[in-house]
Amino acid sequence: MKTISIYLLLLFSSISLTFAQGNENEPEFDRGIIDRVFIPKGQWLVGATFNYSEHSNDNYQILMLKNWEGKGHNFKVSPFFGYFLKDNLAVGGRFTFVKSELNIDALELDLGEDINISIDGVSNISQTYYTSIFMRNYISLGKGNRFGLFNETSISYGYGQSKNTNIKSGPHDVSGVYSTSHELNIGMSPGMVAFINNNIALEVKMDIIGFNMKTTEQIENQVETGSRRTSSASFDIDIFSLNIGLTLFI
Repeated sequence: MKTISIYLLLLFSSISLTFAQGNENEPEFDRGIIDRVFIPKGQWLVGATFNYSEHSNDNYQILMLKNWEGKGHNFKVSPFFGYFLKDNLAVGGRFTFVKSELNIDALELDLGEDINISIDGVSNISQTYYTSIFMRNYISLGKGNRFGLFNETSISYGYGQSKNTNIKSGPHDVSGVYSTSHELNIGMSPGMVAFINNNIALEVKMDIIGFNMKTTEQIENQVETGSRRTSSASFDIDIFSLNIGLTLFI
């Protein structure tokens, strides 16, 4: 038994020595990534991104939704500023305003032969304000300094208000819900920047990773109250989160 143990020990020792020698003789792998100065230390960046979409439905049908009539829009603007503490690394702040409106004049939900739900005279309007701090890392594409990639990591606080209105049998029969919300967001947003000249650049940014915590308080017809608390984490590519803007580097 002792002899077998000695043989096994010698075997493992020889195998370890072989791998060690192989690693010593093996050359280091180089990916060829060169750390270039894309934006130098000491520069300021000032800019804004925006997003706008709208829709209008006239007797529109899709899947279980029929006879949809109404319209709506979404608007988002986000000015920001930053300072480069070192080459290709900036920290800064951002203010964001988001507004959305949805009006449903008529809508039928067909769930089967005996289940039909009709919605009419419903509207929703909401607006939210966000304050954020962020950090950006830049890297150049190729040997030039015209095109580059960046990744933005941010944390933000948001305060929002919304109002839902439902007109029932007539103008005098209206019910409404008023809501206020507080939310905390942590996100990561990659993007691409293209310099038009030495100081002005066009940038495109998309939110793909995020963590959100939100608390909502509401009151219905100034009588009944309610609350809701949610949290979520996401990792996805959403074209509706695409933001386009201009940035000034000074």
